[in-house]
Amino acid sequence: MIDKEERVLRQNVDEVKHKAESLEEMKLYNAMRGGIMQGKKREKRRSYFYGMGVVIAAAAAALFLFSINDAPGTEVAEQSPPSYTATTKSWTDSAKFSRASMRDRSFQSILDRNLIKPVYQSVEKNGLRVEVMGAVADTRKLFILYSVHNNTDQTVSHADFSLDFGAFEAASVGASLEITAHSSQINAGQTSYFIYTNNLSPTVDYPKEVTWNVMLYQTSGKGLQTNLSIPFELDPDMFKEQTRTLHPESNLIVDGQTIKVNQVLYTPLNTYVDLEFEKNNDKQVFSLIEPVLIVKSAGKTVKSYYPGIITADNSEVYSDRSKSTLYFKNTQDGQPDAATLKTFGIAALDKDQMKIKVDLSKKQMIEAPNTDLSIIEFEEGAEAGKILFQQTFKKFPLNSIISMRLSDTFTDANGQSHKTAGENGQISRSSSNKESTAVDQYLYNFGKEAAEYPQPLTLTIERYWNPIMDTQTVEFSSQK
Repeated sequence: MIDKEERVLRQNVDEVKHKAESLEEMKLYNAMRGGIMQGKKREKRRSYFYGMGVVIAAAAAALFLFSINDAPGTEVAEQSPPSYTATTKSWTDSAKFSRASMRDRSFQSILDRNLIKPVYQSVEKNGLRVEVMGAVADTRKLFILYSVHNNTDQTVSHADFSLDFGAFEAASVGASLEITAHSSQINAGQTSYFIYTNNLSPTVDYPKEVTWNVMLYQTSGKGLQTNLSIPFELDPDMFKEQTRTLHPESNLIVDGQTIKVNQVLYTPLNTYVDLEFEKNNDKQVFSLIEPVLIVKSAGKTVKSYYPGIITADNSEVYSDRSKSTLYFKNTQDGQPDAATLKTFGIAALDKDQMKIKVDLSKKQMIEAPNTDLSIIEFEEGAEAGKILFQQTFKKFPLNSIISMRLSDTFTDANGQSHKTAGENGQISRSSSNKESTAVDQYLYNFGKEAAEYPQPLTLTIERYWNPIMDTQTVEFSSQK
């Protein structure tokens, strides 16, 4: 990595760290929301523990929210007739949303370049008013900006929200709700502002007529619920004339592994890079390390770092884990003439290393991909059948680290397959930029009886951080 690029990367690491530290309750609120939506999808998709220690509290918050909705004595507010209003004024409210600490780094650039399309349609019921103020979409992502005004004498908060496309509802896996204030609660007489974001699938023909649904509940008093729905028009391809597709001149070959870069899709919101890891590779590839997109437009070259990523794990866009999309925020208005994707390596494992063996009765590691992974003791006594893995990362690009993920089934020494007794996943991460180290802890629940199974027990690895440094590039040519 050249010195200039390294300096920019380090600068961006500090920026990301600063923003992460400012999330506070927003982290909790989104984690809580994620827990709710994952609960709804549990029959369809496994859920995992994510976050920096807030997840356990968030799960408790989610359970508390469900207990409010389902508890005896909870009432749905008497449904007075809703009152709808609509205006045709231009967008003037970016300042109200610029304080949001969005995980999607493209949002502030979208505000700065005034790309929000005005909507300003609202509904009022039972003293609560929800207004969809603006929205923007580009066939891959959408943002809805709205406000909630509480004209009652009680504090209210969200119980649920969804986007309805008529014949189907927007995916809940990958949806996020961000708040601009420090609290998700809306006090009496207060107006709060929210940003909903979600991924769109390029293979789905989305209608323009949509409905935004919000369920609000009183956090004091009788806990009454009010449901509000706002129909409006949202064109998922509103930047069609400003969209350009760039095609690769060859595949990206890193450490002998083939990564197909199917296309680069440029829109005013983001630049999307569609990847596919070749299934016939010798290694199982999980991710690129420090991908950089270099875009040339009208004689100007712009480098973009730290993309977001859309995968089968955090969205319903993909069902195949070999496919993913990187998205880089856009800061320029001109369309690209050419582009280059640069990566400094891959996270990958040899396919015969995709397993971990443990002796649960002795709580010993028998086999692992490398010495970075170990078993540690719980600080306090834990239920039988639970193991706490610890993975240590040293002197590698910490911002590119991916968390380990293990299958929710395992086999005993006789080859008998068993299902885990509960949810498994990362429960914490601590890091030191000064020492270039990070530590992940990962909880795995085999079940209380598992210590009696023939040992050792074998777990299948689905994702693992094993960096292989090899700088490679692939170039793209422009085609409308």
